[in-house]
Amino acid sequence: MVHFKNRYMVMEVFIDVSRGEGDPIILTQFNITKVIRDNIQLNFGECGLAASL
Repeated sequence: MVHFKNRYMVMEVFIDVSRGEGDPIILTQFNITKVIRDNIQLNFGECGLAASL
């Protein structure tokens, strides 16, 4: 019998409001997912990114 494993990632987002830019920060599911994938690829390479998907 095969068991399905659920894996979770918990994170905390810090937004620096004193950064001086007038544009609002827009947090969408797409933007957050893109940042996470980009950082996984930066830190673990293409194999790490493929393993995380």
